[in-house]
Amino acid sequence: MPPSRHPRIAVVADAHFHDLYADYGFPGIRHDDRRLTFRLLADTARSTRVFNESYFALHHALDKIAESGIRHVVLLGDYSDDGQVETVKGVKRVLDGYAARFGMRFYATVGNHDVFGADGRDRAKRFMNEDGSYSVVSSDPQVRDRGARSVVASERMYCQGYPDGLDAMADFGFFPRPGDLHGDLHWETPFGTEGDPAARQYQVQSPDGKTTRTLMDASYLVEPFPGVWLLMIDANVFVPVDGAVPGVAGDFVDSTSAGWNAMLTHKRFVVDWMKDVSTRARLLGKYLLAFSHYPVLDPLDGTFDDEVSLLGSTGMSERIPSPAVADALIEAGIDVHFSGHLHVNDTARYESGDRFLINVGMPSLVAFPGAYKVISIGDRHLDIETVGIEAMSLHPELRQTYDREIVPSRLDAGGMLDVTDYGGFLFEHLGHLVGRRYLKREWPKDIAALVRTLSLADLAALAVMEQPVATADAIGATAARADGDLQGQLAARMKAAGARVGLPGDISAMDFLADWYRLRMGSDLALDWISKDRMALYRAVGRLYADGGWTDANAAQPRFARIFRMFEKYASGLPSANFRIDRTTGAITPLKAAADVPSERLEACGI
Repeated sequence: MPPSRHPRIAVVADAHFHDLYADYGFPGIRHDDRRLTFRLLADTARSTRVFNESYFALHHALDKIAESGIRHVVLLGDYSDDGQVETVKGVKRVLDGYAARFGMRFYATVGNHDVFGADGRDRAKRFMNEDGSYSVVSSDPQVRDRGARSVVASERMYCQGYPDGLDAMADFGFFPRPGDLHGDLHWETPFGTEGDPAARQYQVQSPDGKTTRTLMDASYLVEPFPGVWLLMIDANVFVPVDGAVPGVAGDFVDSTSAGWNAMLTHKRFVVDWMKDVSTRARLLGKYLLAFSHYPVLDPLDGTFDDEVSLLGSTGMSERIPSPAVADALIEAGIDVHFSGHLHVNDTARYESGDRFLINVGMPSLVAFPGAYKVISIGDRHLDIETVGIEAMSLHPELRQTYDREIVPSRLDAGGMLDVTDYGGFLFEHLGHLVGRRYLKREWPKDIAALVRTLSLADLAALAVMEQPVATADAIGATAARADGDLQGQLAARMKAAGARVGLPGDISAMDFLADWYRLRMGSDLALDWISKDRMALYRAVGRLYADGGWTDANAAQPRFARIFRMFEKYASGLPSANFRIDRTTGAITPLKAAADVPSERLEACGI
């Protein structure tokens, strides 16, 4: 990256830090002279994020940031596992340590996993015992689990609400530090320059208008160094439930899916403040960057309609912001915004007349591909570098401890325990989720059954059949590809479509779908993990489907055509690894091509 006249800023999203040495008042597992609070691999195997590894991932990322000389770090929400009191204290200990050793300053915004509503909520987690069994620790003493050796009640498991949940993170931007309100630098909130939570309150009503609750908003504007303003938006939205008793569990609707769509309705005052900030930034010559946990643009390369048509409403599609959000932010004078939440590495752009909005979607530290970003500020441009943490070695104690669980339980961990580096672990973890989570929860049963059964060669054969094939008949129909004439025709069509080799060989449809998800989540970064030959095969099959003209939308071919069309959009989106944003025109250009990955990595991943 070229030199900048401003210090660089690192952005870390969705660290979901789990403190392996947290004290929840139960024995846990002895490790040397300490006790491990160890999450089950079974829970990791069906979650969209990994747990125990998060402890090392955050330290590793901050070590790399420190080594590169960066002293300003944005934490883009979900810095904690689930907002537990003990976990947030663990986050504070880590950040305090880097602040003391390297002079780092941290600027955090909250995510949906960090605080909840006005009063918080109960949490419960499973932790491993010495013999491989598990105990449940819960902030709700009424929780029961027949499979657990014991259930331990602990207030340290509770996820606090506003403002108590911010107390441990007070030094990391949410409240002014000595000097922030005096001298040349600046700190403020939508309500003024007071940090007192009582001065930062707003009211929100239930949908029926009968219940009004008072909440704190944790947004703030900070000037970390002269000339640059960081607009840190609290985009958590909590809405009272009709008829619910305040202070009782279930009294608020979770903000997980709402995000910016609900901001326009329930926290419009924040958008108005953003407009005021952007106006002042222009007048004062300040370089303004906006951050929040939730995306303000679709980070999935315009595949929303295909996803809903193929899968119906999913957890991902429900979290996509509407175009009204983009229009509102453009009107507020925002042109570049960084987001997390979806764990998707992606760059999205929206244009309205001669104005634009760019959303830089951040990958998570605890999900494939595992990375953070570095911002270098130029006079008229912004350079973004994405730094992977895939080379981090897996702690040997993790594997040894997992063995205590999987030997008696016979847990199928896929290839997660067959790798030695963190990148390989995340690669295998996402592949494992395809069968264990996504196909079960989100995909139509008939398509899921075909994906589990067919090969990529079968899908290619299906694509060259002119007559529509019912999904129920697809397995029988693809058996005809063994015919010699069809084999020759198919091989020729594949080569004409750009495949480097003829037929796909022994690649299964499950292999393809695993890579489909990797590309969906990693964009440019996923290309470091999928070989060029394999990508050429996938895209060639996709072109076969693109050439089809089936009229029956419910047939197997049009449905697979959507899947391959989405894959192509994931592969051909805007640069998302290392790129430059022209803040005058909104043009986005790559700074360097993704490096070819050594063949040994591809082999290690079974490619």
